[in-house]
Amino acid sequence: MRHDSGHIIIDPIFASESYRDEVRDCFIAVDIDDCDCGHCEVDRGPIPIYGTVSLGIVSGNVRVSQRLTITELRELADTLYRFADVLDEVSEATKQTEEDLA
Repeated sequence: MRHDSGHIIIDPIFASESYRDEVRDCFIAVDIDDCDCGHCEVDRGPIPIYGTVSLGIVSGNVRVSQRLTITELRELADTLYRFADVLDEVSEATKQTEEDLA
């Protein structure tokens, strides 16, 4: 079952980037672009500092990174908050039903 509150499609301005690494891992990385180190400046390119967020997902030895604008980030955040509320409600209803049946 897919709840409408848990589904979003964002057509971002920036292209996704994919990297291969020899080390296998699994995590989600969110890099808020507030760093002025040389590596971050090169990665950000002409994009102004504090203008975007880079969201990355690592699975196995593949990392996919997606840079999001502030508007895209807010759209994603709103969807995550709405779906978290749905999950809270379902979890509470399930818990209450289980208690009623006990």
